[in-house]
Amino acid sequence: MMIDYATAQSLVSTLPLALRVESLPLLTAGGRILARPIEAPWPLPRFDNSAMDGFAVRCADIAAASPQCPVSLPLAGESAAGVPMTAPLSAGTVARISTGAPLPAGADGIVPIENAAVESTTVSFTAPALPGCFIRRRGEDVPQGSLLAAVGARLDPPLLAFLAMYNFPTLDVFARPRVGILTSGDEIKPHGAPLRANDVVGVNIYYLEQELRAFGCEPRIFGISPDDPAAFQAMLAEALEASDMVVTTAGVSVGEHDVVGQAVRNLGGEVIFWRVSIRPGKPSLVAVFDGKPFFGLPGNPVAVCCNTEVLVKPFLREKLGIDPVNPALEEAVLLAPCPRDPSRLFFVYARPEVRDGRLYAQPLGNQSSGNLFNPARGGLLLVAEPGADPVPAGASLPALRLRSGR
Repeated sequence: MMIDYATAQSLVSTLPLALRVESLPLLTAGGRILARPIEAPWPLPRFDNSAMDGFAVRCADIAAASPQCPVSLPLAGESAAGVPMTAPLSAGTVARISTGAPLPAGADGIVPIENAAVESTTVSFTAPALPGCFIRRRGEDVPQGSLLAAVGARLDPPLLAFLAMYNFPTLDVFARPRVGILTSGDEIKPHGAPLRANDVVGVNIYYLEQELRAFGCEPRIFGISPDDPAAFQAMLAEALEASDMVVTTAGVSVGEHDVVGQAVRNLGGEVIFWRVSIRPGKPSLVAVFDGKPFFGLPGNPVAVCCNTEVLVKPFLREKLGIDPVNPALEEAVLLAPCPRDPSRLFFVYARPEVRDGRLYAQPLGNQSSGNLFNPARGGLLLVAEPGADPVPAGASLPALRLRSGR
């Protein structure tokens, strides 16, 4: 029985995935997904400090200062970054201070150096200072105990640098999910092999390897099986044994050379669904083998690209805790009519343009599920509901932004 896309999404979200956690040195954890929440072990800043190069003062001492009646006070010391002034600031004195240096006890304001005049061992002020001015207070950026990063946070360079400020030696991250990849077809050949007239390169497995690796997985290609049920079953069994999840392409339809369904049944897989009312990718098969998810994608390359975006990646986002599970759809104004399918939800590849802050979409030609040129150059997936006629230019459609486009 064919199900709609919303039902397929809901069922995919219930699939299991055994996630392993590993501890990595902080400086080697870039790009990984955080497996445990991190709280601030101390506040930031760790102490009251100066936001300016200048002078630490007791504001009451210069309250009467004016251009006509400057107030001159003796220098009592200096607080430098890394070399703080240890003695409290006595009434009637000032201390030189540098940006980031600890505020001396007793001081309650900072006067920037350009607003003061230094004369040997005294400093003259021509204006009063407000208490708290140019002082960065302890914990004003991050109070102690604050959540620094939640489970599912990707450790990109800014977050990793921020966590390094706390000197964490290691971080607990999810081990990269091991994804087994394989395909079938007598006509499918590995890249670099000699091609006969009717042969094709097995680009789907290379796409999946690159896409899933970039997404934070540890993919492994198990090979290309001939259209032989026993050979494919043996290859699938090997992939299931060594992987946390398996993704296959081709062999999921109803032709006599389609080997996936039979192998899934023979190996004890529980079929969650087979066939989704979407274009491309209708004959997708999703199953579970003893707690391991299985995605059987069609053999057409556009269907593989599309279903990776709308089925596989949302599943991985949910299991890894990446928010949002389904990235928000944007409204895109059509620059040309967009085709629709009479009975299925149609994911249409388009080229994005941004004009005056608005997103526009140029649907690409020849939306055949075998035309891999469209995913290669399209930066948007338009979501067109079923209908008899194309959506006219000037109308808007929901769009999933894939990348900048080419």
